[in-house]
Amino acid sequence: MHAVRCRPATAGDGGALHTATDAGESLQEGEGMNRVPRETGLDVVYDGLCRFCERSLATVQRIARRPLLRLHDANDHGTIKAKFPMLADADTSNAMFVVTPRGEVFRGFFAYRRIMWESPRLYPLLPLFYAPGAGLIGPLIYAWVARHRRHFGCSLDGVAQCSVASDRVGRLDWAKGIAGALGALLLAATLAPVAQNWSPAPRDNFPFSYYPMFSAKRSDTYHVSYIVGLDAHGQRHQISHYFAGNGGFNQTRRQIDKLIRNDRATTLCQAIAGAIAREAGPPYTEVATVQIVTGAFRFADYFRANKAPLAERVRASCPVARGQWAERGSR
Repeated sequence: MHAVRCRPATAGDGGALHTATDAGESLQEGEGMNRVPRETGLDVVYDGLCRFCERSLATVQRIARRPLLRLHDANDHGTIKAKFPMLADADTSNAMFVVTPRGEVFRGFFAYRRIMWESPRLYPLLPLFYAPGAGLIGPLIYAWVARHRRHFGCSLDGVAQCSVASDRVGRLDWAKGIAGALGALLLAATLAPVAQNWSPAPRDNFPFSYYPMFSAKRSDTYHVSYIVGLDAHGQRHQISHYFAGNGGFNQTRRQIDKLIRNDRATTLCQAIAGAIAREAGPPYTEVATVQIVTGAFRFADYFRANKAPLAERVRASCPVARGQWAERGSR
């Protein structure tokens, strides 16, 4: 239903937990979170000496109310390299990695985001990971937390790492304050555009949007401009938007609309006719006339397979002069 971003395990990303799968690995019969069948769940390679990391994963499991993850300590480098060769060069001491049963590898922020898809009980958290700008800001926040992860809780590798000296307590309070401020800032920036819904002249922006494309009230009909080719018998041929401009369909459609508004439909038509004249392959070899057309379509009819327009208006019509280009090519 949703495309999930797959990230290779490279040294450039930030993160503290890791997930990976190896098709040949047998089912682990460990305690708690590790008791997950091989064909389901995810393998997570993480800093096993990080109490904060351990508690974070345990919280995810409790919310899901079922085992989701097979956990592996990234500090056991020999075992990790043997079980997960795809992570041999990964910076497992700096980030978390997730490898799915299909062999997809996710790192850091994107590893946590992939984990959220494992249980319907975790779905309510997905908007935090897919909010506008989350893909840019999330990895930065994750990288900062990963670098300071042992300040968020006592480490598990000995008393020296678990000192409760006053300076450590002070750094912990400072780190919590920074993390809370960053989280509040991201949440406020995500929610701020909602106010545009009550503005007399709302303005959309990127990456923080109030999503007018989904909330705007639409008519039951829609007008769109497109390119039509006619052969010598009057048969219609749809001409690709690539002849009108660079970019995707929506971007090119806006370019066509702008040219029509500026009374330059004929200029566009002539340019497309020239490109068609130089086109050697079908289906454009039979096109004799190019037209720039604006059509009106009813949504209900169109999505019931009746794609005929309710009405059409020809903005410009140009002949395809193939002989002219043939002469130039022979010189």
